[in-house]
Amino acid sequence: MTERIDLDELDVGDDDEPEEESNPGDWFWRGEGDPEDEPPRTTGPAVKSDDAGEDSDGAEAPGADGNANAVDQNSQPAPHVPKAESGKPVGIPAATGGAGAGAGADDGGEPGAAEPAEPRPAGSAAEGPHGGGVDDMTIAFTYQALQHLEHPAAVFADAYSWSDWIGIVGDVGTPAITKFQRDHNLDADFFTGSGTDPSERLAEIDRTSMFYAERMVVIGTGERGETIADAADWEYIPLETAAEKAGWELS
Repeated sequence: MTERIDLDELDVGDDDEPEEESNPGDWFWRGEGDPEDEPPRTTGPAVKSDDAGEDSDGAEAPGADGNANAVDQNSQPAPHVPKAESGKPVGIPAATGGAGAGAGADDGGEPGAAEPAEPRPAGSAAEGPHGGGVDDMTIAFTYQALQHLEHPAAVFADAYSWSDWIGIVGDVGTPAITKFQRDHNLDADFFTGSGTDPSERLAEIDRTSMFYAERMVVIGTGERGETIADAADWEYIPLETAAEKAGWELS
């Protein structure tokens, strides 16, 4: 005969309720959580660096034993930088003079454009600019700040583990930024175009831009970096502070 169970004596505490987890990058810009507890990220562009990956003989490179700056390139999707009309500012709909998506098949636009042919109204916090919800963080390094990094590619790889988009802005022309990316094996999602003020470029990243996020941060140096952030209404973090928190080496 089956024993009768007194349900009033059962322990039905709240021990099984899941604990609230911090969002990726909270440790960096909010001071909550620990970078060692961050879950492995599976999004963000691959970054080719002399400090991570495999060498030409297929040997295991530094970072395979747990180097925080190493990235599994096979697990990273391609960058989201538009290739057409690369001489114009990216992330801006083509209809308004940028190199970003916005033109559809009916108006002769490039196939596979990220934005629909019909302009999307200002996105809501739930929907986001590209229909998948608002991203967590967008970072813009100033060109001057990048000059002080010992290993820019390793910094980009680390920053992509807890941010969604990374850009480069500065008081230099497109050729200078393009050369810097090529020399250091970087592939930024967006950057300042020639003749465009850095703060103007950042101010254009609104809810209609694919690079829009809940947190948008400028990492720079000196008064100029802070001025760029203030003019664009972005948050500002000095490079020295960011490097200390994230463990980046400065030259």
